Amino acid sequence: MANETDADRIQHEKDRRRAEERLRIEREHHRRLHDVELLRRGGTHSGSDSLDRAPAEARVKTESEPVRDQEPPARAFAPPVTPAPAPAPPEPKPRAAPSTRPIGRPVQSETVRSFLALDPAEQFDIQALNQLPFAPLLHEGAKNPELLEQLATRSEALMERVKREVDDPLSAGALLREFALLWYRRSPEDPGWAEAAQDRWGGIFAESKVSGGKLHPWLNMRLWAVHQQSIREGTVRQRVRRGLSRSHLAESSVSRTAAQQIQAEVAQAFADDLAARPRPADASFPLVRLSELAVRRQVATVNEALAVLFNSSETGPFVVLHPNRYPDCEELQIRPPSGGTSGAALAFTLVTPKALRRSGSRPSASGSSEGGDTPSSSSAGSEEEDGPVDFSTIWDAKAVSAATWRSVLEESRREKRRLEAPPKDYRTRLPYSTLRELLLRDGELRKVFLGAKWRGRPAGLPLLVALLQKGAIAPEVATDHEYLEAELGELSQGDPQFVPEGGTWKFPGWTVVREGTHREGFRYRATPDPTGAT
Repeated sequence: MANETDADRIQHEKDRRRAEERLRIEREHHRRLHDVELLRRGGTHSGSDSLDRAPAEARVKTESEPVRDQEPPARAFAPPVTPAPAPAPPEPKPRAAPSTRPIGRPVQSETVRSFLALDPAEQFDIQALNQLPFAPLLHEGAKNPELLEQLATRSEALMERVKREVDDPLSAGALLREFALLWYRRSPEDPGWAEAAQDRWGGIFAESKVSGGKLHPWLNMRLWAVHQQSIREGTVRQRVRRGLSRSHLAESSVSRTAAQQIQAEVAQAFADDLAARPRPADASFPLVRLSELAVRRQVATVNEALAVLFNSSETGPFVVLHPNRYPDCEELQIRPPSGGTSGAALAFTLVTPKALRRSGSRPSASGSSEGGDTPSSSSAGSEEEDGPVDFSTIWDAKAVSAATWRSVLEESRREKRRLEAPPKDYRTRLPYSTLRELLLRDGELRKVFLGAKWRGRPAGLPLLVALLQKGAIAPEVATDHEYLEAELGELSQGDPQFVPEGGTWKFPGWTVVREGTHREGFRYRATPDPTGAT
């Protein structure tokens, strides 16, 4: 129509579509009714287009007369047909495990999965972390901004844990003991020890390198590079968030004081020496990297760091492993070089005292005695000894002759090194009694002993020798008079707790008198007394 408006055309279109939809619904309804009727008669479905081919008159009749009002047509009687049981459905096949990678996510390499699996608490393994190559992390992160954010967060957390492990003296010392235990137990039977151990331990405490060869940067510096690169190549939001954050955790994890740096270098040098070669059988093990570090840093500085790491005296030896804690291991000690060595002759050595005793590397019992008061060879040989004895094993011997003590003290004086302090049960050991009796009667040997005496406790015997040699002393430390009087009481009455009322001790060859008071400090005078008695 010429005057038909847009509203009329829209309304006609709606009516036409509504009629088509009604016709489609009617067709679907009649098809279902037809299928129900066929099933009642035992037939099959007619299909979706059966009603489309039916005449229009049948459709109109069916619409006007519902199915429920129709009477079923008459048919001959037939027994009901029992349908055959349907076959059992086949067992469903197990589906393959879905891939761990969500759809649309990039495939991650084994290196990335291993790095993200580590955490600062339960899944932390510093040796496994040290062996991971960090270059593939950044290569994959450049293709995935979400991965870059994960790398930045995880590397920052791992740096904090590494810092605590390697810069705390107790944790670093415990870690070095674990390395030494692995070296002691596994290296003799592992033909590829050197190559594998250098990758596991190189760069854990500090930068480690071979002269003219491979270099391992410090582990935290490698993590720092991953952290910084992940932030620079990440999203703008990540860079802004990191810039506004006031947390300086990452920066503090790569900064060190001078003492921490020296301690880390000493620990890394010792670990590199253990990784360089397997343990030899019954022989000393030279620590080459540690010795080279001592040439650059000075022996005293290295000794101070070792004393802190292994909780020992700065004069050494530094006990790394002890049978009390590891029954299947011999005692391992780091022996510092003697005071007179320098340059290429300067050497730290990892030794076992039992191996030294078996090998007899320092002949001392065979040394000839000198001086007028020296016992004869027959009297020296009459005292039984427990094999070759040197300055490192002399306190463990069953008995030590006077000639042996002379040789050990003379050797200590020549090498300008201190005698090792006796153990806590020194009063029950025969070597201690032999040395004390020898020092009571030999003035020349007392001079040698004062130059090689041990430092620290027990201080009784060094104080006694100084008193006999000088004639009078005034102990500087308040408790030193107790150690001295214990020696005097044992010599005079056989009881370290004995203190005479008058403050006068008499023992063979000497008389010692105490002067002064406890408040102002005690002074002691010693005079020779050939008639002195116990």
